[in-house]
Amino acid sequence: MQQVTILENGKLSDSVVLNSIESLRKDVPDLDDTAVEAHMTLFRAYAVYFDALSSRYEDLGLSHARFNMIRWLYHAQGNRLSMTELGAYLEASVPNVIRMVEGLQNDDWVCRVESETDRRVTYVQLTPDGLSRFRAMLPRALEIWEEVQSGLSGDEQAMLSHLLTKLRMSLLSRYMGTGDLVSFRLEKRNRKRAAKAKRQAATATPT
Repeated sequence: MQQVTILENGKLSDSVVLNSIESLRKDVPDLDDTAVEAHMTLFRAYAVYFDALSSRYEDLGLSHARFNMIRWLYHAQGNRLSMTELGAYLEASVPNVIRMVEGLQNDDWVCRVESETDRRVTYVQLTPDGLSRFRAMLPRALEIWEEVQSGLSGDEQAMLSHLLTKLRMSLLSRYMGTGDLVSFRLEKRNRKRAAKAKRQAATATPT
């Protein structure tokens, strides 16, 4: 099935998206073609990008999720983050993070470290061997990033980075009131926990 249309101005457009817009127009005649096309194209491109990247990570012997967890630890101060912080970075629940950590721990990528100041907090830290192994695979990982983006010229990649950064900062400013997504996610989780604790306290039977 042909999925690409060359427009009169020479630009490419996704035929599936264009067909979807025409279908939507039946119920929403005054829709914004440009906004709808950008939205749908972004998500369709991300889905393909994610799967392409995941398939190439097989060369590294890691799943996409495991690679990202190790990468965040690699960039973190002291190569460690709390379970809650990892969940915010990965947008994953704590139970899912725990399962991933257990798998990486079994393979000697990470270890758990109890907080010295708060017994409720457990950190996940790259082991010396895990750090060494990740550094060794970084050249190949960066080659993979270059490979999956090689369909765009250097100038096109630079423009893509500019546009995505502009979109990201606009969304953070307008909807989250912060310049940091992880902080927003952590604050959101704290609010949910506080609300849950408040509901439980309100429904508890007095003793």
